[in-house]
Amino acid sequence: MIWALLAVLGVPIWLIAGLLLSVWLSRRQLRAEEGVFVLSVRAQGDEKWPRAVAYARCFRGIIVVNRGAALLRTSILEIDAVAELDLDDPPRKPAGAVGRLLTCADGSSLEVAVAPVDVVRFDRLSIP
Repeated sequence: MIWALLAVLGVPIWLIAGLLLSVWLSRRQLRAEEGVFVLSVRAQGDEKWPRAVAYARCFRGIIVVNRGAALLRTSILEIDAVAELDLDDPPRKPAGAVGRLLTCADGSSLEVAVAPVDVVRFDRLSIP
């Protein structure tokens, strides 16, 4: 529907197709990088998990989180502490998620749901 509206407004189809292809390639490239994993993240105390998953990487107490359609919205967070978190209402993705509570250097806290395979990455963040 939106594509028809854009075509009526005079936006060339090749431009729309090029934009969609670039978004798809951007997502594909980021997900293929070594060390990238899927997670759901929300502020501490929020009631609902976001519907869209995010992709992240961990480096020596730093976590880089990419969100959005083209994964261009990037957050770089310095983590001070990691604690276990019981998930009463786990998100749909990742399946079988394990919870962690991240305390950031700026004083904020984030609730993270990650696949059991990737939880080791967060446990390494809390080691000084």
